[in-house]
Amino acid sequence: MRKTLLLIIFLSSFCTHAEELEVIHRAKSWLALIDNGHYQQSWQQADSLFKQTMPQSNWSKALKQVRVPLGKVVLRKNLSLMNYDSLPGTPDGEYVIIQFQSQFMNKDHAVETVSLSKSSGQWQPIGYFIN
Repeated sequence: MRKTLLLIIFLSSFCTHAEELEVIHRAKSWLALIDNGHYQQSWQQADSLFKQTMPQSNWSKALKQVRVPLGKVVLRKNLSLMNYDSLPGTPDGEYVIIQFQSQFMNKDHAVETVSLSKSSGQWQPIGYFIN
């Protein structure tokens, strides 16, 4: 019985870690689209909640104004990952907010924040901010 309980605890922590790796990979893949100027594709891969609040033309315009001046990504590393059951202005669900410590050609220190939702059954972005 004790070995079974330890195995269950181990497997549940493994699944949590595996899902964290999945969501980090998803966020970085999405950021790579933005890094490479594929704004339309990044918008298409975002969650429906994102699309409802951010028309595609506004998304492309915002990225051209904010992201392009930063230049190419030099470095991006994981800073934090937080799980939430709800976020302001969203229905209850599964959410993750990931922060990356980033360096760009024209900005040495930046924090990129990507919010993701699993409302569609897979992790999809619902927000992006650069500080």
